[in-house]
Amino acid sequence: MSAQEQSERKPSAKAKVLSARLLAVQALYQHQQNNKPIDSLINEYMHHRTGMEIDGESMVEPDGVLLKKIINGVHDEHEKLSDIIAANINKPKKEPEENDENRDLEPLLKAILLCATYELLAHQDIDFPVIINDYINVTHAFYDKMEAGLVNGVLDPIARQLRS
Repeated sequence: MSAQEQSERKPSAKAKVLSARLLAVQALYQHQQNNKPIDSLINEYMHHRTGMEIDGESMVEPDGVLLKKIINGVHDEHEKLSDIIAANINKPKKEPEENDENRDLEPLLKAILLCATYELLAHQDIDFPVIINDYINVTHAFYDKMEAGLVNGVLDPIARQLRS
């Protein structure tokens, strides 16, 4: 195999980062649904979910360091991240219910926002529009335009708040 053929088969660093973000969202969604232990999820998504086919295309191998960092970070900082998200979602005025933060968010949207908020907080070295754009792309993998607009509308003020 020539060097050019090998480079064509090797995913770019950007593709690996986007794959890590997508898989982190899926893993955290799964954790919300069945409370599977985090270490088990990381192992599953690192070793058994790579190379999966989605719409006829193989999933790019993720950046493993980033995947672990996002999953563990969201798990460790869940309450803080949920509070940040709740403070930036426009909700109708009503009486707050105890332990009811982000109740109106679908679990998958919540996983997307948690991962993105964690990265905006933890990865100050990455320009926030890059992080937001990648999570909008992740959102497009699951939803239509309306949800992507919601994700953008929530993450933009969070980024400005965390990076001011």
